[in-house]
Amino acid sequence: MVGWLKKPAVIIGIVVVVIIAGYFIFRSRTASTTTTKTNTVVVSRGDLTTVVSGSSNILAESNVTLSFQSTGIINEIVVKEGDSVKKGQKLATIDARDLQYQVSSAEAAFKSAQAKLAQLLEGSGRSSDLTSAQAAVTSAQAQLNSAQEKLDALRNPTTDKISAAKLKVQQAETTLQTTRDSSSATKTKAELDLSKASESLIQAQSKYGKARWDWDWVQKYNSDPVTGRGGISGSAAMSYQDAYTQADAAVRSAEQGVQQAQITLNNAKAAEAANITQAESALTDAKLQLATLLKPTAADIAAAVATVQQNESSLEQAKANLDKIVTPGTQTDILMQQSAVIQAESSFNQAKLKLENATLIAPFDGVVSTIGLVIGQTSSGASVTMIDRDPMHIDVKFGETDIVSINVGQAAQITIDALPDWKKTGTVASISPVADSANGVVTYKARIDFSDSDKRVLVGMTAIVELITADKKNVLLIPNSAILPKGTGRIVQIPGANNTTTEVDITIGLSDGLQTEVLTGLTEGQTIIATPTNTVKSGGFGPP
Repeated sequence: MVGWLKKPAVIIGIVVVVIIAGYFIFRSRTASTTTTKTNTVVVSRGDLTTVVSGSSNILAESNVTLSFQSTGIINEIVVKEGDSVKKGQKLATIDARDLQYQVSSAEAAFKSAQAKLAQLLEGSGRSSDLTSAQAAVTSAQAQLNSAQEKLDALRNPTTDKISAAKLKVQQAETTLQTTRDSSSATKTKAELDLSKASESLIQAQSKYGKARWDWDWVQKYNSDPVTGRGGISGSAAMSYQDAYTQADAAVRSAEQGVQQAQITLNNAKAAEAANITQAESALTDAKLQLATLLKPTAADIAAAVATVQQNESSLEQAKANLDKIVTPGTQTDILMQQSAVIQAESSFNQAKLKLENATLIAPFDGVVSTIGLVIGQTSSGASVTMIDRDPMHIDVKFGETDIVSINVGQAAQITIDALPDWKKTGTVASISPVADSANGVVTYKARIDFSDSDKRVLVGMTAIVELITADKKNVLLIPNSAILPKGTGRIVQIPGANNTTTEVDITIGLSDGLQTEVLTGLTEGQTIIATPTNTVKSGGFGPP
């Protein structure tokens, strides 16, 4: 034995083992002591709130593209991108003159169809136009009254009628002279205009002849027709060509001027002849009426009587024609005209709708997001896009364990990373009843609505949503790190003397991921191990 101990290598080995073992024993005791002293926490009371969160993009309530339903040329755009508009506000229009004409035409046709139906229902207008027949009666009555007045004037002329006839003669003489003077002046002016136009044509033709001769010279000899120098430059040749072109255009314009002046003169001559003839005829008739009043002959009276009789006959015939058509319409006529009224009304409404569609109207309160219109461009394919920002919403997907704790109507806190100072409270508007499965992950969509007028908040921004799923006040709380599993239950470790610990069974409740509610097993103020490890054993150090 002594010999064995004398071996140096063996002795050194034993010493090293003893030192190492002593080191680890010392370290273990030191660590256990430190853990017991510093790795503890006091059971306390406090409030506990659990939150589920998610993020998604902000969406508008509505996003619509508006386009003209009528075709035309865009002539007005009254909004710009980013403008807030009210429901019914005008956004843009197209040229609606043709559509307005169509409305007027369709309205007239509709009213005409209604009038014809009314005539049929009232017993008139079956085979001819009642209005025309009534007008014929009125005209015949007026002609008879006029003829009767002339006959009465011939038989018993009054001073007033004679004075009126003389005044009519004077007025006719004045009108004739005025017509002659004005017609002559108009004709004279037209003659002067024709003379000026002819002179302008002669001058233009003279300039054209010179310009053409110069240009022909340039083309033929490639020299300047004025100086006679050869090798004319391109710019100089171009000037002669331009002069020729302008002279040719001037001749054509002057020829048109002469033609127009000649037409004006011809019209003046024709108007002079017609107007003077008409004025002379009126004067002759006025003189004849005056002479007849002053000295009526038996033949004049007989002619007047015949005119009265003729007009009486015409009146009777007009009344007879009216009586013929004032008869009830047949059932077939009425049905056909009712169909015509329906068709005319439909065309009228369609024309009004097209006119209304010539104006682009905001369908709701919102914001103009894009404008694809250009003034002067056809309306086909052009559009304006609007979004409805009230309310805006966020569609957030939650896992099946979270969605069960969310309810419709529940409040949600909304933040936007891009706007650190912005925060809003929203409301859960709906929860999808059907799951969305992607890559084996099941989620459910919850819609969170919120209203906001801050123009910094833009559709498409990423928003973060937080919803409180549970909230308890003044409950016992311990850190999650202090809890150990034991079978189907949970335990914590309570530090004791000499670095020993005691296991205590607990019942837990709500947890927010950091702290957990203790229902049974602990009391407020107790000290427990905050992060228990397997190095500390109940009753001190013992076998592992």
